[in-house]
Amino acid sequence: MTVLRLAEQFLIKAEGNAQLDRLLQAIDDVDKIRLRAGLSKIANTKPSISKDELLNVIQHERQIELFCEYGHRFFDLRRTGKLNAVLLSIKPNWTAYKSLWPIPNKERMTNPNLTQNQGY
Repeated sequence: MTVLRLAEQFLIKAEGNAQLDRLLQAIDDVDKIRLRAGLSKIANTKPSISKDELLNVIQHERQIELFCEYGHRFFDLRRTGKLNAVLLSIKPNWTAYKSLWPIPNKERMTNPNLTQNQGY
């Protein structure tokens, strides 16, 4: 089953716009989510926000909006290269190899060119 939430779509669009240096459009997308939640608009509170700050705001909005849904936080952290830093700070036994999952033996038997991810 695929679940597409409107808030997630706005946040995906906001991140894309921010990465393309379309900060005003990205701010507008994030503000739609914030207004619905009764929060102040970024356009009013931080109109001259930098790209890096805006990307951090978008990631925080994703963390709050998509809390406990389908592992979004794990994949967001992995996609942005922040997984190890964040999880090391909250899970003392975290090891970097866990950012990749093991390749199932059935897949490795089917394709002998596949090698197991390190640590498994």
